[in-house]
Amino acid sequence: MSIRMIAVLAFIALAFAGGFLFIVINKGTNIRAPTPKPVAALTSFDGKLAVQSIDDLRVAGRKIVLCGVALTKPQTMHKMVTEAVRRDYQGLALTCKPVGTGTPCDGNVAPRFRDALVVQCLTSDGSDLAAKLVEAGILCGQPAQAGSTYKSCPPGS
Repeated sequence: MSIRMIAVLAFIALAFAGGFLFIVINKGTNIRAPTPKPVAALTSFDGKLAVQSIDDLRVAGRKIVLCGVALTKPQTMHKMVTEAVRRDYQGLALTCKPVGTGTPCDGNVAPRFRDALVVQCLTSDGSDLAAKLVEAGILCGQPAQAGSTYKSCPPGS
């Protein structure tokens, strides 16, 4: 093989590589890191509590999960618990702070759980809704989420 033939083959290989790179860049294969999507600012919001079920609480039309507490009662009690919460708390005016804006759960839980915002809600007199539900024996504190802010339930309850 002559030097001229090697130079022609090298030129063809270089042209092929350049063409391939051009196609990759211009035909949608993103070889650069994607730009991050902007994160919506977390802000407090006000509204009245709507109790669809104990697992579906809403404030100002937004589905919420109260940070630091959970229902640990058997599934058979959900209907009874929902009725009690609806009777005693439906329509209560609340101000809710998403996790990350000064809640007991900051740094321990994500600001969203499935399709719901994780929040701490306060009544107009400054009482914490989660604390009220724990005191009423409806929900139990979750120390992994909020430390000792809310009382844990005894095992088996």
